[in-house]
Amino acid sequence: MKISQSAKEKTKIKILQSAVDLIIEKGFDNASLREMAKNAGVSNPTIYNYFPSKEKLLYAYIEQKHKVAIATIQEIEDFHTYTLREQLQTLIETELELYLEDREFIIQITDMVFHASGLKMGKLYETNARFIETVDEMLSIAIEAEEIAEPPFREHIPKLFWDYYIMVVAYWVKDDSEMFENTTQFIDHSLGLAEAVLHSDILSKASDLGMFFFKTHMLNSLQKFATKQESFSKIKRKLGEVLHG
Repeated sequence: MKISQSAKEKTKIKILQSAVDLIIEKGFDNASLREMAKNAGVSNPTIYNYFPSKEKLLYAYIEQKHKVAIATIQEIEDFHTYTLREQLQTLIETELELYLEDREFIIQITDMVFHASGLKMGKLYETNARFIETVDEMLSIAIEAEEIAEPPFREHIPKLFWDYYIMVVAYWVKDDSEMFENTTQFIDHSLGLAEAVLHSDILSKASDLGMFFFKTHMLNSLQKFATKQESFSKIKRKLGEVLHG
């Protein structure tokens, strides 16, 4: 009998949450996939079919939280009236709220990424497609609504925001202030700075400065290098004519 996509998704979520609970209890290294399968009430072949390794399970957890966070903010009735800054802040705070019940698990993941090198940062970045697409859409809407002018290097900004988000999570797991007040202030101040930059022409001026240096110095250096290479080639040809002449 063919299993529906909805049933597969429910099984996947059940496995993920059961695995997270087990990892919180025993630690990542001590929790096996077989134990996770037993904890979730599924067979060993089933869990290996969904998650061939514990690392795959971790990455799937992060992707799942992105999916839920985005669905949550899309259900906010007046979300379309929020400013770009308010939308970005809501996205981050929604993700952190989802992480809260599994905070000990997130601390383990963060520790593995930044300290133990148990997880590859590159693989972690493969989980960000949905997140980056959402930020890109928010940015496009803000530009179209003329809330901000289209910034230089616009295509790189959603990826930079993902890097910022990783930094926020790393800060949050170390935050021991009441109700994570320090994290709230960190997000507020840093996004305030980003908003001020996007509303100013500083990025355009920085871009102009970068292009000036590139055109007047880098290209000139490359041209000199090419001239030297050409001169060296002529010397080699003449030397070859002498040796073989």
